Amino acid sequence: MMAMRFSLTAILLAAVVAGAAAGSHAQTANVVAGRIVSVRCEAHLQKKDKQADAKLNAPRDIALGLSAGDRVQCIGDGYLEVLVFDGTRTVTAKQNPKGFTIPDLPADSTHPKEDAIIAKALVGYGVSGATRGISADSRILWPSEGSAVVPEHFVIRWAPVPQKIILSILSEAKDATVWGPSEVDGTAGSLKSDAISAALAAYKTKPGSPGLVLTLTLGNSSNWEEVHFSLLTGKQEQELNAQLQFWEKHTEDLALRLGRGYSFTQHKLFAEAAEEYDSALNTAPESRYLLEDAIQANRLAGRTSRVNELQMRLASEPQDSNP
Repeated sequence: MMAMRFSLTAILLAAVVAGAAAGSHAQTANVVAGRIVSVRCEAHLQKKDKQADAKLNAPRDIALGLSAGDRVQCIGDGYLEVLVFDGTRTVTAKQNPKGFTIPDLPADSTHPKEDAIIAKALVGYGVSGATRGISADSRILWPSEGSAVVPEHFVIRWAPVPQKIILSILSEAKDATVWGPSEVDGTAGSLKSDAISAALAAYKTKPGSPGLVLTLTLGNSSNWEEVHFSLLTGKQEQELNAQLQFWEKHTEDLALRLGRGYSFTQHKLFAEAAEEYDSALNTAPESRYLLEDAIQANRLAGRTSRVNELQMRLASEPQDSNP
């Protein structure tokens, strides 16, 4: 049970690092070892490398990432909850008169192998280079370079252009056509097709199933571009489904969304992850940190209009006074 609890906690903590990958100043730049779950008192945060403390504000500071050595404290009545590697801690003025210090993440040698693997995933989550994502001048918005898709959810998104475009999906290894070429209206900006989903599902059943290439060509010209993506393997899909069942069984509400979002992101299913982070943000709409997570997730999913909407929302927020 302890191994399960640690695994759940570490995965939930990992989600916050996405904000740092987005270049945000508000999320902590250090390794996340704790996360604010709720604030129901006059709460203060003492960063390990700062002299002065800062007041925590609810619900704006829900999901704030904390580093090992940071200290949280309740003044007067009420309580706050913080998630750390071994579970959720409730902090009160009576039980923790000097506050609660965020502990270090466990060393590999002090926990079972599966727990050490989760801890490493926590440290590595959101590291730049995991995917090249979308280049600034790319017309193809989804799938993004290095992403993964599932056939039944597959959709192509591109920056609308006032002319016909030609789309094709090729096998990366043999340069064989999986679907297309097909001429579509460039002003539409997206295409979801049962025929494409069926073609990808059939391709997935073939042994080996190498990566895929989506090409977009403007009319009959030589002006074209491509992105490389993949389908989940049978083993990866089993792993993902096991994780999703775990979240359904052991979590609910915000924790469920964060857990599912993490699992989708780890499998490079960025479109599905974006939906989970958007749902998490709906659960706590005033959280600046969940807003940053949603921006990063939607950026990886190529949802530029949603990213712009969320960035405008972020820009309208008061500047964060926390360290």
